[in-house]
Amino acid sequence: MSTLIKRHTILFLKDKTSVFFSLLSVFIIIALYLLFLSENISSNLPEFDGRASFVFLWMFAGIIAVTTATAALGALGKFIEDKVSKIKDDFLITKITQQTLSYSYIIYTFVIGLFFTVLLLLFGYIYTFMTFDKAFIISLQLIIVVLLSTLMHTLLFYLITSSLKTMSAFSGLSTIVGTLIGFLAGIYIPIGLLPVYLQKIITLFPTTQAVVLLKNILMGDVLHSMESMLPKEAYEEIVVMLGVTLQWNEQMLSPTFSYIYLISFTLILLVGVTVKNRKRAK
Repeated sequence: MSTLIKRHTILFLKDKTSVFFSLLSVFIIIALYLLFLSENISSNLPEFDGRASFVFLWMFAGIIAVTTATAALGALGKFIEDKVSKIKDDFLITKITQQTLSYSYIIYTFVIGLFFTVLLLLFGYIYTFMTFDKAFIISLQLIIVVLLSTLMHTLLFYLITSSLKTMSAFSGLSTIVGTLIGFLAGIYIPIGLLPVYLQKIITLFPTTQAVVLLKNILMGDVLHSMESMLPKEAYEEIVVMLGVTLQWNEQMLSPTFSYIYLISFTLILLVGVTVKNRKRAK
């Protein structure tokens, strides 16, 4: 299996176009942040020390979650390409089993998603330190959430793409995901500014839960600093508006809820992938 994983990875990384489009949503978000998102969010916040770093880390948490999704989906283009070109059938003529081949694509996708996410994390760490003279802590919590989010999106998109039969269908899916992911991450429009029914729909997406956890981890220091400087009501209004804390029927959802939701969703997907692969092997 390691040979297959290596083969998928090398071919994907050699395809610069696929790599670029896998990260296109990230590039768009960064461009929008530089053009007007930063100023737009800052203008709606009260003055306090660390406001600039608050806005950057808020946006950066969304970018990390988006990368765990779009990088994984982009990597699965190789899976669809091999299926369409019948290369998968050539593999199955050898001693490679259907299950081995399927899991090689899943593991490779997870590796690619994790690779690009870690690269962005390192970039964000260096940028934060150089720009704001302080950096977020690369904690065990952060590592766990990144691993969970990458695995969840890998399994989710594998299940979805395994039913696709053409590259045009895959391109359509990538376009839809690339368009919606910025809204699910609460970057284009802060979740708290949306109608209540849309807030509830977005809350149900596991990507949103991953974003919330990343925001709480990456923004931990600036959140504590802001909480100590602002009245309680003002602080709560800001964190709800910016989706740092989610609400359901005016009840605050804790990070523990987000962990349980994300882990449960990932386990359900894992069972779904296992069942699907076993059926294919028969």
